[in-house]
Amino acid sequence: MRRAFPFLTAIIVSAIASGCGGGGGAISVPATPGFTVSLSSSTITVNQGGTQNLQVSVAAHDGFSGPVLVSAPAVPAGVSVSPSSLSLTPGSSSTFTFTASKTAGIVQQPSLLEAVAGSLAVETAIEFSVNGPAVPDPFHVIGGEIVHGFYDPARQLLFASNPGLNEIDVVSGVDFSVRARVSAPQPWGIDQMADNKTLVIGTAAQQILTLDEDTLVVTQHPVSLITHTLGLFYPNPVALANGKVLIIGQEQGIESGDIQDGGQFVVEWDSIGNTFQVLRPLPGQLGFETDRLARSGDHKWAIFSADQFYLYSSDADTLTTAPLSTVNPPVDSFGVRGYATNADGTVIGVASAEQVTFLDRSFNLLGTAQIPSAFQSARTIVTFTPDGSRLLLQYALPTAIEVVDANQHTALGYYTAILNPQDNSAKLIGLDSSVRAFVGTSGGILAVDMTQPIIPNDPGNQSIGAAFCALPAQSTIPLNVAVQGDISLSSGEQGTSFYFGGQPAPVLANGTKINIPSSSIAGPVDIECIGPSGKTFMEANSFSYGVDTIGMSASLLPPNGNAHVTVFGYGFSSAGNPPVVTVGGQATPPPQILSVLDSGVLQAVDIHVPNASGGHPADVNVSSANGSSTLTQAATYIPSSTIIPAKGLLQVLYDTHRNLLYALKAGELATFNPATLQFQSVVPLPGLTGAGNYNVMALSPDGTRLIASSPDGYVAVLDPSSPASVSVVATNLTAGVQTGSVAVTKFNKAVITGFPTAVQVDLATLAVTVIHSHLGSLVRASADGNFLYGVDLNTSNGEVYAINPVTYSTQSESFGFLFWTDLAVSPDGSQATAIFGFPNAFGDLLGFFDASRHLLNTNVYPLVSPPRDVLVLGSVYSPQGKVLLTPLGNSIEFWDAASGTLRARLATPEELPVLAFPEGPEAPQMAVDSTGQTIFAISATGLTVLGLPQPVDTMPAKQWAVGAATPAQKGAVAAGIKARVSAMRSTKSK
Repeated sequence: MRRAFPFLTAIIVSAIASGCGGGGGAISVPATPGFTVSLSSSTITVNQGGTQNLQVSVAAHDGFSGPVLVSAPAVPAGVSVSPSSLSLTPGSSSTFTFTASKTAGIVQQPSLLEAVAGSLAVETAIEFSVNGPAVPDPFHVIGGEIVHGFYDPARQLLFASNPGLNEIDVVSGVDFSVRARVSAPQPWGIDQMADNKTLVIGTAAQQILTLDEDTLVVTQHPVSLITHTLGLFYPNPVALANGKVLIIGQEQGIESGDIQDGGQFVVEWDSIGNTFQVLRPLPGQLGFETDRLARSGDHKWAIFSADQFYLYSSDADTLTTAPLSTVNPPVDSFGVRGYATNADGTVIGVASAEQVTFLDRSFNLLGTAQIPSAFQSARTIVTFTPDGSRLLLQYALPTAIEVVDANQHTALGYYTAILNPQDNSAKLIGLDSSVRAFVGTSGGILAVDMTQPIIPNDPGNQSIGAAFCALPAQSTIPLNVAVQGDISLSSGEQGTSFYFGGQPAPVLANGTKINIPSSSIAGPVDIECIGPSGKTFMEANSFSYGVDTIGMSASLLPPNGNAHVTVFGYGFSSAGNPPVVTVGGQATPPPQILSVLDSGVLQAVDIHVPNASGGHPADVNVSSANGSSTLTQAATYIPSSTIIPAKGLLQVLYDTHRNLLYALKAGELATFNPATLQFQSVVPLPGLTGAGNYNVMALSPDGTRLIASSPDGYVAVLDPSSPASVSVVATNLTAGVQTGSVAVTKFNKAVITGFPTAVQVDLATLAVTVIHSHLGSLVRASADGNFLYGVDLNTSNGEVYAINPVTYSTQSESFGFLFWTDLAVSPDGSQATAIFGFPNAFGDLLGFFDASRHLLNTNVYPLVSPPRDVLVLGSVYSPQGKVLLTPLGNSIEFWDAASGTLRARLATPEELPVLAFPEGPEAPQMAVDSTGQTIFAISATGLTVLGLPQPVDTMPAKQWAVGAATPAQKGAVAAGIKARVSAMRSTKSK
């Protein structure tokens, strides 16, 4: 809407004499000479990059004959006017020409044109408008967290690593559509091999991956190396022409300058022979650390910096070195911050804080270029353009791409690539042949057009200038309505052009109002700001239209209990008023708005789900002052949910041989029949003297023996078919020590952890034997008893043990700054998952290990199904091993064991007992039947029995909505597992 002004096309300033005639006599006043000013238009409208003329004419009256000086009106930033003034005589006219730069601010504002002749002055009001066309939105939502990429110009495809979703995203270089989402565990750095069709991908895990660009088939290559350190991750590779791939090996818990990107080893993978070896450091070499690897375009040369600067020749399969002071003169004063080599390896560019040094392959100095300081090493990239004429340095905070002439050795200026909040994970991930730059960041990819004019560096070449983007006071409006929003621009911010979803939004009223364009499409849009100098700033998903419901945290709902879930979307709240939410056509109690989960304008509301009959899908509708939106089949009510009242339950265990459930109490064992939903028998469990005190149990693989263990140093053994006869045996473990763990091997030998060591109980003879190996404080067995795994609880070395079920010898792997709280083993023992949870922190971190203790994957949460409660002990694999079920206080998560992604979330009808230190559950609180279709969980008032619509192994995965990541997800992914642990601990719970 335009602001109204009293526009005048002519203003006359004159003195008029008048008098009264007849009878009373007349007084005559002589006329006063003066002039009038006429304009060809009362408005001046100029397009960005265009011109507009304004004709001014002067007319005299009552004998005026002098010259009139007409001054040009004040113009908006980015607009020039010529000439600055006109000298006109009465009866003449002349023209002002207004020219707007391509980045002039889109604005509507009043102005005045002043004409002066001696003591006479005329002011004419005009309205000034700078118009601009719609622009392509440079931000493209992918979801998750984009950290690295490779652009294949032959296929015009960008392959982007997305550890936030455990996938490689195949993105069109033409329209940025996502052509495919390829499941890939914790992908990180990515490079193309010399065959021009195979990608090699580093991971935030103990393996590398290859991906065929034509078939999109991913092959996993676990890395087995003995380095006498904590377990290594392999985040970044470069591929060479001889089939060798250099990979960074990163000690977990030892941060590098580039956080997830760097490491303490350089490993060589022979892709032909599939062998791995440590290339550097050499034995006894100390202080080695490298932050990145780089290669030439022809795959024949690779470079990296550590204690020295290294050049690898693919043809010779050799390394040559130079002192750091040679590649970073003078005397390596500022440290090597980044490096790259051109297409054929003839030029190497090395960046420090204040300069780029150009060298040839013999490390001869070619020249230096001063750059804005300070160029940081962390999360920044250095790369040559494909033609080698320019070197690009990606700065962080704010994100910008500095351009250095690689021939003249001069800094030319920069392009901005800023998203708010200033995302320290933003990273240059690729270039196309037309020199567009792709920047990966939280939730998507930003395309930077480097054919636009370069922004000059600030005076003195001292810094990369930051851009700015003021947001309007309101962040959401209804559909099909244009609104004048309140905004506050300082004097230094005048002249900025605003775009909502690419549509121009003129600034009004001297920077206090903005004309927000309307939209007929519900959902979020980006706000882009372009300053007069060309500096840009993108506020991703920072404004929304109408109401757009995109997801509900639970995809499965119990038919009773009014389960607690979270609904996500846009436009839910206006002026703080909660929306009206219905589930399956039934109204919910007034929801609670959760601002803590906001990301941009993504909103979340907590609701209690209405009870309903089981077995049917439920739509979710949200209505607010902005409109309404329905998410069809947001969730499905499961067929049945029953709570059996019971007290004192400590553990549940499902017997697949008898299709019965055992529930352990401190002094008794209860048998529950799932067919009748009744407890059918109770067996007392005596102690060595008097009543027993038990806290954990296990069943032998053949089902002939059940053993319960006491923290007071004894066990009870019985035959479930004849439960009345119970044998009690002393273990000689220190009384009062929490065992927390019993596992039974295929030989009917029970392993019990405790202090001072673990013991074995022969379930046939009841003989007790000391185990001298350290097995960890928590041990689990596969269903057939062929595999034993262990982890250490409450220690920070993240130890994972593979245990020989006969000799109890162990092989272990450590992961720094981690400790585990639970452990699950797949039925066939081929996979084990260590689970980290923390009291008073939401969610869990899952480490998926193979039988050789390689950490192959970790779990990732969808945007619209984040955890909202604390871990519960008792994670268990499905019967076929395809899904890991992990309970939280208010839900059960169904994790895909291959991809680490969330297949489904089942809200529980009442709270489950969460992890707590030092007192709290110690044994599994959940069990699954042999079909994988019924779940049993200890809950607040008893035993909850949940019947699923189909076996969990065949349950289709929920397609969760994607979008910009939440702040917690950003921090968790950007710095790897250690940061995820910190993020979990910092998350407030109830």
